[in-house]
Amino acid sequence: MLRGSTPAIEKGVGMQPVEAGIDDEIWEELAPGHRLVGPPPDLPPPLQVTAPLLLNADQLSWESLEHLIVALAREVDGATRARLYGRRGQKQHGIDVVGYFADDSLTAYQAKRWKNFAADDLTDAVREYADGKRPFAADRFVVVTTAYIGDTAVEQRLRQLQVEYHPLDIDLWGCQQLSERLFRQPELVARFFGRATAEIFCSSETVTAASRTGRQVGADLRGFTDPFALDVHRVIQIEGEATSNHLPLLPAYVTRRHDLQLGEVVAAAAGGLSKLVVLVGDSSTGKTRACWEALHKLPAGWRLWQPIAPSPAQALLDGVGSVGPQTVLWLDELAPFLSTPGSGQGELVAAALRDLLNDSARRPVLILGTVWPKDWDLLTALPEPGRPDHHRQARTLLSGRSVPVPPAFDESALSDAREASRTDKRFAEAVEVARDRRIAQYLSAAFALMERYSTAPISAQAVLHAAMDARRLGCRRELSHALLEAAAVGYLTDDEWDSLRDGWFDDALSFLGRPCRGATSPIIRIRPRPGDMLGNMTRYRLADYLDQFGRSSRAIIGAPDTLWSALPAHADQGDLGHLAWTARNRGLFHHAFLLHLRAVEEGNEDTLWLAGDLMERAGQHEQALQWYRRSAEAGDNDAYGNVVALFATLDRQDDAIEWLMRRAEAGDDLALSWAAEEIAEIRGVDQALNWLNCFIERGNADAILAAAQILEETGNPAEAVNLYQRAAELGDTLAPVRFARLLLETAGAKEALQRLDELERQGITDLRARAELLDHAGQSVEALACYKRAAADGNGMVLDAAAKLAVQSEGIEATLSWLEACVASGSIVASAVLVNVLLSDGRTDDALHWCKQNLSRLNLPAFQMACEILQATGGTEEAISWLTDLADQGHGFALWRMAGLSEENGRIDEVTVKVKELANRGQTTALHLAAFLTARVGAKEEAVEWYRRAILAGEAFGIAELADLLEELGKADEADRVRRYGLTPSGRTATGQTVAG
Repeated sequence: MLRGSTPAIEKGVGMQPVEAGIDDEIWEELAPGHRLVGPPPDLPPPLQVTAPLLLNADQLSWESLEHLIVALAREVDGATRARLYGRRGQKQHGIDVVGYFADDSLTAYQAKRWKNFAADDLTDAVREYADGKRPFAADRFVVVTTAYIGDTAVEQRLRQLQVEYHPLDIDLWGCQQLSERLFRQPELVARFFGRATAEIFCSSETVTAASRTGRQVGADLRGFTDPFALDVHRVIQIEGEATSNHLPLLPAYVTRRHDLQLGEVVAAAAGGLSKLVVLVGDSSTGKTRACWEALHKLPAGWRLWQPIAPSPAQALLDGVGSVGPQTVLWLDELAPFLSTPGSGQGELVAAALRDLLNDSARRPVLILGTVWPKDWDLLTALPEPGRPDHHRQARTLLSGRSVPVPPAFDESALSDAREASRTDKRFAEAVEVARDRRIAQYLSAAFALMERYSTAPISAQAVLHAAMDARRLGCRRELSHALLEAAAVGYLTDDEWDSLRDGWFDDALSFLGRPCRGATSPIIRIRPRPGDMLGNMTRYRLADYLDQFGRSSRAIIGAPDTLWSALPAHADQGDLGHLAWTARNRGLFHHAFLLHLRAVEEGNEDTLWLAGDLMERAGQHEQALQWYRRSAEAGDNDAYGNVVALFATLDRQDDAIEWLMRRAEAGDDLALSWAAEEIAEIRGVDQALNWLNCFIERGNADAILAAAQILEETGNPAEAVNLYQRAAELGDTLAPVRFARLLLETAGAKEALQRLDELERQGITDLRARAELLDHAGQSVEALACYKRAAADGNGMVLDAAAKLAVQSEGIEATLSWLEACVASGSIVASAVLVNVLLSDGRTDDALHWCKQNLSRLNLPAFQMACEILQATGGTEEAISWLTDLADQGHGFALWRMAGLSEENGRIDEVTVKVKELANRGQTTALHLAAFLTARVGAKEEAVEWYRRAILAGEAFGIAELADLLEELGKADEADRVRRYGLTPSGRTATGQTVAG
């Protein structure tokens, strides 16, 4: 067993003391009439200020604070029962009050009536409970203090402890949090602080003073009576049946397994906890309908908020601060909220939702989301080594929150559907006709949509294909009339185009706009709302089922030139940057540059580096430098390297230095670091140090750090140490580790720790630096604590060292449990470290079993280890078989590894056939691999065509490989054109035009 387990403790009226035979460790039931349920024994003096923002909680007596915690547990958190643990003077194992909730969860409350409360005080309080006997096995632990929490170190420590003791839910209520929770509880404020305080603290003037003037978002849940307003799919009508008009809008609901899981989450929210749940399933499987049914399980008083305009992500960011308790966030189609290519909005949304879920003052909230499996994989997959992590916040937010919705009814649900068919002919038809038990899809007209699509006139199919391709390339759901009309022409042959009559496009829209069986239509017209920023522009939305169908069925089909040419003028301006990158990654350099130009016109700077790359490829070096420099000046750190490298290619290093020096003088600290490095290399160390001196005299931390690095590299450690210390004191985050490591080398661990202590007394803490020094000093326990805190802060680089220490200090099982929590919290490297720990302990079978059970949580190194383990223990054939199964499911790493093992074992012809089959079934990664393998077996001309198909499908690495292959075939001129200009949308090599031409 990899994770530690806690013996089950019965939760109920007959609960016994934690350890039998210890009579003095008892609890008291807080029933009516108990001293802590009645009024408090005394009140603090009334507040004397006008519109106060904080209550004078620090003036509560100990007895009154106990009364208040019980009241908060019962009347605000919603506990159904509460118990006082222990008596005065007895050991209480870190808790004072235990609250019981309707979902069978328990919360332990610990009171700290202190004037000051520091990060170490929080650690002591949490560990007293969490590392002790954990009476009652609580799910949540709340530390309550009357002190004001103004130190960010306390907030940081809270986040560290939340990760360290996951899944225990840890919360902290200081004076601010208590005030927030009581702000809308005037009766409780009057009871514990007096009527006079309640009248001024809970008044409208206080609302203004606290900037609470914004109206709470959402509306009363009881007002939502139309399921279609929340995007529940309409259902088919029975054609020719007079009774159809008398059937309810939606057929009777058949409860399925995912509804039970969803119901548990909703019950927890109704019981006072903030919860997020995401239903993951294909289009039209019943995700949104399940959420709609779940709403009816919430009690009166709840609100619902559906962020929509101006975009889902922006709407949520604009309004999330006004979400109050008992609010449902309706996030149907979660991807547009969390995946916002070209901007960081998605990660901001994820962070804001995490904050909301952890905000005790706004508890409870319920976040209901739905998402397609491919989008879920995109949001939760670990990035490849060396690649940017675009979804770290989203991955952490979503971890452990999914509920899968299967595409088909199981036997139990099918039986209930047959019963429902007795009174609803829609169900009767679905049960009789639907293929593979896909009842939900049939009812929502998915099959009717496919029939309409497959039998549509050629003009209508052209419009649908244009919409499908626009969506899969990165356009948002709302597609303009002009975009569809301009693009659709390219999906028609010459003969088809000549046969069309005038008005063909409007006829196609009319055909596609007719509902299928009374439910949705293939293309839905979106009526402009009053005040819409796009005015009266008519827009259309592709039916969800066809949208998803297009992403899979057309994944390896290139979009025509007419679509790419229409995008700059007619795509939404917010999509232009992402579309430019999409074009570039498909080898369409000309279209990428045109989209970039339009993005820049709209104020989007996300494509500046891209323009530099395209110009450099085309040999337009001066233009490339202009775009790279603009990108750097806009804050793109990577662009500096391109500027310096291109200047060096042109033998203009002095120009690079002069530009960097000007940027540094203008306040660009990254340019300063680059300038120092270039000056030292080109003009000499002395010139670099002399130039840095003027910045050092101004107290510039980056200049001090740069000088320290130069001195360290040139053999002046004593001066370097002093400069590293100065840089650390000025707030440089890299300096403490370098300072500590250099001191360790030159003076030893003892002096290094003393000097690091001096920094910490100035408020400068670097957990990794301290951990490394403590480790070298032999203080393993203290080092491990620092490593764990650093890991909880997101520093994955410490995990390997921390795991080795943890095994020595805490044992293998405790280490594995901690690493599993790190993996669950979204750590990229923790999975590989965990597997290594198992292998180091000789537990090869356990390592392989863990990898197979946690496939989606493995990073590439961990996956490679799993392959090697399987090959070593089960043989090559078993490894290939396992990898083939994964490849069939779309696992890209497995596909390449399977091909490699097969080739090593002389089966390259066999695996090439297999890979081509997968490619023709729509796997874009298989397209690239098919090209690679075809070239390996010597069919190079055929491989060229495979490469063209792969590149147009988005396999960007194929561009360089195609050029190399053309050179091998003696086609050097064409290879050069591929490198410079890429491809056309038809897959041919682009001509000798400039990229911008």
